Amino acid sequence: MQYVPVGGHLRGENKGAFVFVKRLFVLVTLLSLTACAVQPAKMAPVDYVYEPPVKIGFVSMISERPTHQHTGYTVFGNFVRDLDVKWQLNDYIFTTLAQTFKQQKGYELVNLSADPAAVRLFDNDNLVRVEGEIANANPQELQSIVNALNEPDLDAIVVVRSLKVFYNKNLEVIKSSMGEPGDHGFKSQAGVGMTFNSAIGINFFSVAPKAHYVGWQYLGLIGQPVSPEPADYENLTEQELKSYEKQLKDNIKLKLQSFVGLAPGIAP
Repeated sequence: MQYVPVGGHLRGENKGAFVFVKRLFVLVTLLSLTACAVQPAKMAPVDYVYEPPVKIGFVSMISERPTHQHTGYTVFGNFVRDLDVKWQLNDYIFTTLAQTFKQQKGYELVNLSADPAAVRLFDNDNLVRVEGEIANANPQELQSIVNALNEPDLDAIVVVRSLKVFYNKNLEVIKSSMGEPGDHGFKSQAGVGMTFNSAIGINFFSVAPKAHYVGWQYLGLIGQPVSPEPADYENLTEQELKSYEKQLKDNIKLKLQSFVGLAPGIAP
């Protein structure tokens, strides 16, 4: 069994492994898997270059506010809350990625997150297909989306997505995670400590000279301890939150440098 690395958490009442095949081939990578061993599908190699000038579309729809999920000593101490801060991660990722593309490759990045057609890049089972051991972009579906965008002459598209998926007891998706609370934040447990719980990934699709799923990069932090440890889980201070924001953004910046390294080269 194989799946395409496009990221994911699974929430639901029944986590039967048989349902992974249908949706996870083309939608999500589970951070933890049960009941069966799953190997990631391979990406088709890059065997082409871009013609200059290179223009890449950018789409990001993750939540602006971090979420804090806490487990107390008793159920009465449990809570899940959206924190009253905005980290502007969509803008931060775009600005950082645009600068990195420019510095490393000389490519232009164009923000298309507000384009109505961009939502078709999410929860789309037809965007990536698996043939044998190879995962690749579906040329017809990718081109259809590109044609609907209000930006001509794109060479590629990068998509920042939440890796969180909600299912009901029948394993049907019941809530889109685009921009919803919980895309990133923290988990804490009384007497144990607090860790990051940021489920964010980025995907790379070439459009020209051919449709190609270049690959993906995980941008989040899952399970890493925060620093400093909060003095009071009920009331995270401004100073503590600023420190956590910096840690996450520094991690994103470092991983985006690796992500840009996946990009095809440019013709001389």
